[in-house]
Amino acid sequence: MRLNLDKKHKYLLACSYGPDSMALFHMLKSEGYEFEAAIVNYRLREESDQEMEDFISYCKAQKIEYHKLVVGGFEKKNNLEAKCRAIRYKFFAELKEDYIFDEVLVAHNQDDLIETYLLQKKRKNKLFFYGIKESTVINRVKIRRPLLSISKADLLKYCEENNVPFAIDKTNLENDFERNKIRHEIVEKMNKEEREELLKQIQYRNFLIETKLDYLSKLDLEDAEQLETLDIEEFIYAINLLVKRVDEAASVSKKQCLEILKAIESDKSNVEIKLTRGLFFEKSYGRVSIYKDKKCDYSYRIDSPIELDTEYFYLNFLGDTSNRHVTPNDYPLTIRNAKANDTYVIKGYQVKVNRLFIDWKMPPHLRKRWPVILNKENKIIYIPRYQKSFVVLNNTNFYVK
Repeated sequence: MRLNLDKKHKYLLACSYGPDSMALFHMLKSEGYEFEAAIVNYRLREESDQEMEDFISYCKAQKIEYHKLVVGGFEKKNNLEAKCRAIRYKFFAELKEDYIFDEVLVAHNQDDLIETYLLQKKRKNKLFFYGIKESTVINRVKIRRPLLSISKADLLKYCEENNVPFAIDKTNLENDFERNKIRHEIVEKMNKEEREELLKQIQYRNFLIETKLDYLSKLDLEDAEQLETLDIEEFIYAINLLVKRVDEAASVSKKQCLEILKAIESDKSNVEIKLTRGLFFEKSYGRVSIYKDKKCDYSYRIDSPIELDTEYFYLNFLGDTSNRHVTPNDYPLTIRNAKANDTYVIKGYQVKVNRLFIDWKMPPHLRKRWPVILNKENKIIYIPRYQKSFVVLNNTNFYVK
């Protein structure tokens, strides 16, 4: 039972003082990896303070740097598991920022993987991955789970054989939660052959999903006509792919995907549907988009040529800017979102900016935030052209995000 990690890396071990994370602690130490350990005490159990002190004592005895976070004040309900998860991963991200770790190690094991899969099946979730990924990114921190091939029973045996201290969370012995019922009534009673068969099933389902996503990645998912050619399962994955480009944590239910499909198939040229987590679906001129509703009013003053990267646009005016109709005499510039009464002169004719956006077939939600450049006389001198298939090149000195 050996780890397959990079000894050039420095790791942060997420430790609960349970047998899984303490087994991983001992493996890291005995195999010569560079790591520090972190524990979060939620104070939801009477034993948690003592367990934290025992963890600290073990770290000191093993000469391993440790970090602790003590929280509390919330009740044991209202999506408690998600709240605790958000707290600890925020803590890990802060530690990585302060102490520079390559990865955070989490001690999820084979039992956790199988439990998660059975929960996913029971809830009939439409997912991009079944079970638990070996590595992922949370809060811009790389998370690795090196124990997914090892059963909980084997990790307990490892701790006992190597005199590794640990504590058992008594709440895990109860059947109050759905996951605990699956653990005690199904997973713990499975033999080795049954486990292997289920793991093959998980692997096969993930292979099918990966194949489907690979096919969808080659399509223009913002083309309404292409979306209409997909079967319903492909369509659900396609919509959720678009959603995750905007918000990785968001997902759309089958019911809402069917509502979106109905909107795509309708004769209406412009349709907007409110989704989850402040997201919106929009169909406009045969194109679809997912966007996050946010404040659209902004204004930036630029006194001299600079490079500027904002959430709305990027510019680099340190070089030639004649392609943006900007000259040294135009400074200071103002770059702001377009307004309802804005006008722009094209080939000697004054046109309404909003009319221009309509002629360009720009989606309505983009019109609210599209940038315009004004000179020192407060006159619009440049508006970037909307292109539905715009590609950013290395020498692009101004583009809209």
